[in-house]
Amino acid sequence: MHPDDWPFIVFITCHRHRAPAIPERSKAAMQELVVGQKVICKYKNGRYYQSELLELTTATFYEVVFDDGSFSDNLFPEDIENRDCIRLGPPAKGEAVQVRWTDGLIYGAKFVASHSIPMYLVEFEDGSQISVKREDIYTLDEDLPKRVKSRMSVASDMRFELFAQNDVKQNTKRQRVINSRYREDYIEPVIYRAIME
Repeated sequence: MHPDDWPFIVFITCHRHRAPAIPERSKAAMQELVVGQKVICKYKNGRYYQSELLELTTATFYEVVFDDGSFSDNLFPEDIENRDCIRLGPPAKGEAVQVRWTDGLIYGAKFVASHSIPMYLVEFEDGSQISVKREDIYTLDEDLPKRVKSRMSVASDMRFELFAQNDVKQNTKRQRVINSRYREDYIEPVIYRAIME
C-alpha cells in the first residue's frame, strides 16, 4: 500500500436498519392510456390530483457522459450547442459535444445515445397542463403506492366559497367569549356600570 492510495472507500451496510425496498411498477402492469381518460398525476405543488389525458406525443432525449464522469440521460436536442440537432439529427456515438446546462454554463461531454420517449399531456381541473412520462401517471382503477395515496388531494374551491356567498355579514360584531382563566374575575357590564355611577 502506498500513501497516495488513501483514503479507502468504505461501504457499511447494517442489515437491521435497511430501508424497505419500494416496489417499482413494471411496464407490463401499466395499462394503455387513451385520450380523454381520467388519470391521477402529480401537480407542480407535489400533490396528486385527478386530471384528463389530452394527447400523446413523443419527446427525444439525448444521453451524454460529461468530462468529469457524470452523466445525463434527459437532455433536449436544443441543449447541444456545437451542432444543430433539430435539423441534422443526433451526433454520432462517442462524438464530443458542448452541452448548455441548467446553470447557463457550457460543459464538454461525449454523446452516448438518443432516446424517444412517449410523453402525455394532461390537464388538471384548474386548466393547467403539463407533459409527463408514463411512469408518473396512474389510472383510476390502479392500486396506488402509499406515497401517492398520502399526497392525494381533491381540487376544491371551498376556501373561496365564503367570498362567493351573497349573505356575507359585514357590519356585525362577533359574540365575545370569556376566557376560562378569568371567568371568576369577570364582572358583567351592567353591574360594572352600576358600580361606577
